[in-house]
Amino acid sequence: GDLAKKKIYPTLWWLFRDNLLPKTTTFFGYARSKLTLQELRAKCDPYMKVKPGEEQLYEEFWSLNYYTAGSYDSDEDFAVLNKHLEKFEDGAQANRLFYLALPPSVFEPVTVHIRNTCMGQ
Repeated sequence: GDLAKKKIYPTLWWLFRDNLLPKTTTFFGYARSKLTLQELRAKCDPYMKVKPGEEQLYEEFWSLNYYTAGSYDSDEDFAVLNKHLEKFEDGAQANRLFYLALPPSVFEPVTVHIRNTCMGQ
């Protein structure tokens, strides 16, 4: 939505650009909107403030992004998200940070699904 394209993704880009994130950071978006990563990027591009000379770094940033569409109330959809996350976790330690921008009415079911299907072992 608007928050993601106008604030969240630009902030992640700036943190990445300024080398303020661990080198192993990967970004996963999850929402109900059935978008491809390319469509998500096209929605974000006008807000990213990429400076001349940063184009290659910007491509690198997007190469670390993934997107999965799913519902707020489906164990199966959250299990698919978890499988995507597991593909990128390597070694004994992996940290998952979930940023939730949700209506209050779905906050509890989403957090229950995350707890039940997407918490690291």
